[in-house]
Amino acid sequence: MEQSRPVVEFIARDVDLGDRSQWWMTSNTPPPIFQNRSKELYFEVEESTSTRRGGRTTVTKDVYVLFHDYSQTIVTARYDRDDPANASLEQRHEQPPPNPRQDQLEEFQAKYGANIYNGAKSRENTVVGDGEPHTLIYELFKLVPNALSPAGHRSYGALVYANLANANTILNDEIRAGDILTFRNAKFQGHKGGLHHKYSMDVGKPDHVAIVVDWDGTKKKVRAYDQGRESRKVKIDSFKIGDLRSGEVKVWRVVGRDWVGWGQGE
Repeated sequence: MEQSRPVVEFIARDVDLGDRSQWWMTSNTPPPIFQNRSKELYFEVEESTSTRRGGRTTVTKDVYVLFHDYSQTIVTARYDRDDPANASLEQRHEQPPPNPRQDQLEEFQAKYGANIYNGAKSRENTVVGDGEPHTLIYELFKLVPNALSPAGHRSYGALVYANLANANTILNDEIRAGDILTFRNAKFQGHKGGLHHKYSMDVGKPDHVAIVVDWDGTKKKVRAYDQGRESRKVKIDSFKIGDLRSGEVKVWRVVGRDWVGWGQGE
């Protein structure tokens, strides 16, 4: 008997394209269901025109929506430039790409991670923008224009490491300088210092983000640049991942746009 293929669950799926709102008539605008959701997703809009022999010009507007699991919804609107109210709309979806190979992960770190790390280091003891954690990250991504932009506030590239309350861990590559470190409702408890004082620390309610400086795999300790947690200034914090009691810690490798098929120039 033919075996059925496993069903892969991902976020991208058919949605209401909001044709009554005529969103395609406003530049750089997605359908209403994707608007004002920068914490959850990222989108880009491309527009092109073609003119037929009769002089009629068709406008094609493609909206590429990237979710935090790196699945995509691509919405296409086509309309006559002289009659923009009547558009034909369609949507298609793509599942997340497979994780990059080891050599690709190392190449991405050299190409993007090093620049992000150096950018964070050069901003140490300064306040970037409004002093919020994610503001620092978005500022550093300006240093790597060919990198894939963050998909909301939760995903920053290919997953390198994931730890769910120390009950379930994934490691796809060594954690390296310039990787992006995220915390989601993370609670740490343990002992630190020469006198082994007890400590308890909450990080990310709901989200916090930082840039890896270095990782000690033996001690399960990561040092990272961040701002907006204990100080508005950029500084180095250290986190003992072995003390994670609840919530999640993830590490992301900043990747190129071609990882999701967007190419360098799109």
